[in-house]
Amino acid sequence: MTTSPIGSNPFLASLQNSSSSSSSGASGAGALGSANTFYNLLVTQLTNQDPLNPMSNTDLSAQLAQFSTASGVQAMQQSLATLTAQLAQSQSLQAASLVGRNVVFDNNSLSLGSSGSAAGGFTLGGAAQKVAVQINNAAGQVVDTLNLGALPAGVQSFTWNGTDASGTPLAAGSYSFNVQALDASGAAVASTPFGSGQVVSVMLNGGSSPSLQIQGQSVPVPLSSVQGVM
Repeated sequence: MTTSPIGSNPFLASLQNSSSSSSSGASGAGALGSANTFYNLLVTQLTNQDPLNPMSNTDLSAQLAQFSTASGVQAMQQSLATLTAQLAQSQSLQAASLVGRNVVFDNNSLSLGSSGSAAGGFTLGGAAQKVAVQINNAAGQVVDTLNLGALPAGVQSFTWNGTDASGTPLAAGSYSFNVQALDASGAAVASTPFGSGQVVSVMLNGGSSPSLQIQGQSVPVPLSSVQGVM
């Protein structure tokens, strides 16, 4: 059987026309450029063989399946881009609702405000018989120690009244804390601290995840770092 020219083969002509239109409409788009190049190469290959008598009886069906796969990948990429944009918008709305609220985030910092108290939290890797929280000032000096006694494993929280060890109120500002936990045998228990503070504003950061400006914190906190709302 002789190979029909592409101009007289409606199927191949439609493929070539579709590929050419897609190529001209996606000029300068790197992601689509690779797919269009693939389409052009595949159409060229099809025009040089008899579609009713290919080199093997599975060649044509395999090539057509590649067309479908490539189109499916493009559609999936577009869907993911839309989903990402919707998720970013949803996160922005959630972040905006946190303005004025106290949140707990991945950090060992404390923000002592005008209210004269600050809250923090931590996670214990196991049950502890003795737990103490040391409050440090900006210079790293211990100004107060909170003895919390025995605590079970898991997420814990505490409130510091903003005074030093002698009960004298301290100035508002940024502080930090360290957790010391011991089990019944006197061995150290692993702990992970969480910072806390009031959200004063939200930074949307374009299409990326929003971040929160926490009172007393010089660096914005990513929304993904928030562990809880108090």
